[in-house]
Amino acid sequence: MKILQRITSVLAVLLLLSSMQINAQNVKWQQMGNNKNANFYQVQQDFNNYWQGRRIEKGKGYKPFKRWEAYMAPRVFPSGNMNLPLTEYTNYNQWKVNNPNIISAANWTELGPIGSPSGPLPYTRTGAGRLSFVRFDPTNTNIMYVGAPDGGLWKSTNGGTSWTTNTDFLTIIGCSDLCIDPTNTQIMYLATGDLEGNRNSNGVFKSTDGGATWNTTAGANWPPSNFWKISKMLMNPSNPLNMVVSTNVGIFRTTDGWATSNFQQAGDFKDMEFKPGDANTVYAAGKEFWKSTDNGVTWAQVTTGLPSSSTVSRIALGVTTGNDAYVYALIGKASDNSYLGMYRSTNSGTSFSLRSSTPNLLGYETDGSDAGGQAFYDLAVAVSPTNAEEVTTGGINHWKSVDGGTTWSNLSFWASGEVHADIHEINYLPGSSTTMFSCNDGGIFKSIDNGDNFVDISNNLAISQVVGIGLSANVANTIVAGTQDNGTSIKTATSWANIYGGDGGECFMDPTNNNTVYIQYVQGAFNRSDDGGATSNSITTGLPTGFDFYSTWIMDPVNPNRLYAGGVPTLYTSANKGDLWTALGTPSGTGSIKGIAVAASNPAVIYTIKEDAVSKSINSGAAFSNITGTLPVGSAALSSVTVSNTSPDKVWVTFSGYSAGNKVFKSIDGGTTWTNISTGLPNLPINTIVSVNGSSNDAVYIGADIGIYYLDNSAAGGWAAYNTNLPNVAVRDLEIYYPTNKLRAGTYGRGVWESDLNIIVLPIDLVKFYVTLKGKNDALLQWQTATESNSKGYEIEMAQNNLSSYKYISFVAGKGNSSTLTNYQTVVPNLAPGTYYFRLKMIDLDGKFKYSSTQILKVSADDIVRIYPNPSKDGFVFVELATPANKKINVKITNASGQVVSNKDFTNYVNPLKIKLPAISGEYYIQITTVDGDIMVRKLVTVK
Repeated sequence: MKILQRITSVLAVLLLLSSMQINAQNVKWQQMGNNKNANFYQVQQDFNNYWQGRRIEKGKGYKPFKRWEAYMAPRVFPSGNMNLPLTEYTNYNQWKVNNPNIISAANWTELGPIGSPSGPLPYTRTGAGRLSFVRFDPTNTNIMYVGAPDGGLWKSTNGGTSWTTNTDFLTIIGCSDLCIDPTNTQIMYLATGDLEGNRNSNGVFKSTDGGATWNTTAGANWPPSNFWKISKMLMNPSNPLNMVVSTNVGIFRTTDGWATSNFQQAGDFKDMEFKPGDANTVYAAGKEFWKSTDNGVTWAQVTTGLPSSSTVSRIALGVTTGNDAYVYALIGKASDNSYLGMYRSTNSGTSFSLRSSTPNLLGYETDGSDAGGQAFYDLAVAVSPTNAEEVTTGGINHWKSVDGGTTWSNLSFWASGEVHADIHEINYLPGSSTTMFSCNDGGIFKSIDNGDNFVDISNNLAISQVVGIGLSANVANTIVAGTQDNGTSIKTATSWANIYGGDGGECFMDPTNNNTVYIQYVQGAFNRSDDGGATSNSITTGLPTGFDFYSTWIMDPVNPNRLYAGGVPTLYTSANKGDLWTALGTPSGTGSIKGIAVAASNPAVIYTIKEDAVSKSINSGAAFSNITGTLPVGSAALSSVTVSNTSPDKVWVTFSGYSAGNKVFKSIDGGTTWTNISTGLPNLPINTIVSVNGSSNDAVYIGADIGIYYLDNSAAGGWAAYNTNLPNVAVRDLEIYYPTNKLRAGTYGRGVWESDLNIIVLPIDLVKFYVTLKGKNDALLQWQTATESNSKGYEIEMAQNNLSSYKYISFVAGKGNSSTLTNYQTVVPNLAPGTYYFRLKMIDLDGKFKYSSTQILKVSADDIVRIYPNPSKDGFVFVELATPANKKINVKITNASGQVVSNKDFTNYVNPLKIKLPAISGEYYIQITTVDGDIMVRKLVTVK
């Protein structure tokens, strides 16, 4: 009977929603995707109308909306139907059942950022990523849980010192609340989705093994396409099977642990609390305040003393065991999401009175003197459990009152670096009146003095919402990543450090100089660092205004000094690393340029995409022609483009949106014709594509709103999932690190990940490969194989100053079949000064091939390094650089088998440096790497 009641109630709600009519006057941009039945373009227009003629200020909702707009626009194009993104998990799960073709070669591992990246002020305010809530084990408060809207549920067993997660592979890993059975803490309930973002709820999941595994519940198993979001879930401590949840469509209740449920009250609810000590009395609020005295069965609206709901943006509730009759209501103003007032009830929510309406607790300034705020996005209140007059609020900053909300003092200013902005929840440690936690866009922060001081305890949370990544060309551990509201960070060795604040976007590094890092802040605020991120400067001279929130920009694959920027209708270029920009041609299509690809084999060929057109230039961007042709631009928005590094005519484009079967298209004639190669893909938005350099079978990878997929010309069944061990998150960017054949993924919610490429395995066992300087300007290539089978031979490929411009140099025949050590060598003579990259293309008799690792050789006009004596009879050599300048160098010595026998850093190096050699006579290779990125390899011989 209860199941039937629930179905009837849910149908009633759906009918109510479907019958609602909406017009432009009812649309509020602050509600973003929660404008029921509205069209995306109506919401966008309301935002544009509101901000027309206004000065854009921090902390007024501008950036949260622009992030949402950037996410939503390509997914709903051209219809504007905001119900479309709600089907993604349904589409993915249906596809997964019918397509179990996961490539086992994928072996994803996380690279970080882990916790909050380090960095100098003002960037220490950046954090790990957004968190929505913190909850505690009812029997042991050292056991804590935090929920990330795009990163899942994380658990700590040591009071927040370290965290773990096992929700990576849930249908929806975003979560909004957690309840734990106090009589059996192995039983837990997880509310899925995200109240303040793009993740709609899949209902309530249940675990009976302490969160090790999770299953859906029959009574709260909702498809995300319902557009429902859970804001709060409460469990009756004296009857744990009895729970209520508040959602944006109303309040649901269960008496059997969500085996069944009933819909009790319609409404858009953002918060809910029990009266302390009395689970029969429940308070709920959205724009209005409601009260139940029978554990949520029936509800009555309370208006006495409260402002009209038409003036309210959102209400957050606070209660306290210090006085169980008190209810605080922190209210945001509908007109501009600023502080409307703190209201308080002293009679268990029967009536309220205004305590204060100034200063602006929800604004940006520390004295509350500014107007506006973000009540629709960040709004939190907590009351001391022992002092009912002590109240702490969270908006952009923290504020505190010790007189019941009448007067206020500022506790934190986000730009100071102590605690991150945008607070979503404040919660006291159970049993303490001084220890509180703040969950915000930077992670979780702890205070042991009632908020006077906060400490970041995000520690090893890996929940960064990565927008773009860039890689060093020759150092495996160097990665730069731009993240949502947590800046741009760089990884060197094993640690991450922040190098720029705010919102990070697409970023990249000069392949010839790891110290040159390109950073993007929002709306075309491009920056360059010339010292590895320690400092940076704006590089926007010559650029127009009006850039996209996240704007595409790239480096020329052959000339690292040349940059290209989209994000506006016209393509811009710089020939001097961004110091000065000039306009090129304007590609076809509507709006701004969303993607750029330059052909490494012919940099005069440039492809661009706008949401509804693909264009091509054959004169370095001076003019463009429309090559959209038969592409289905009327059904979805173009999202990314890539071009082969060996053929300027081989190009791929991807589509966002939910047009089934229209995901990836390929052209082999420069866009004259297009072929749909979407077979095998789920109906998900595709965000990014990368083609594998030098691939003989056109291997490509794509990143979608859930997962990564692989295709090459040999795949008869179409695309295969490349997701082994990768969490169920959106993949925003893909890059390849070629020296070790690694695929890197920037995910929106779980940071940066890495996997081996799906490379061809040839029956050639390459033992070693070295490139050394012979004489002053000849390159000596030496390699050794242990076994060969069906081997045709080795093509020598070389690139000068840039990894993307490899050219064929010569061919060395292989042994065909061999089971003994075979040594090869060849010389590339008369090299001009510069940096050279060498690789072997190892070819089978049947045409299959793969590449060796990349070796680097520096050729200088002067003798940049001198090593003597060589051969050495005394067990040591001297290293002498032409221009040491007291800089740091690294000296690595490997033996003839490629094993590293010595690897040391020398700081403040002064000529000459004495290096001890291994005691065993033989052939060795010494590699000197300077802090400027120069790499020199020389052959050594020791004689005893």
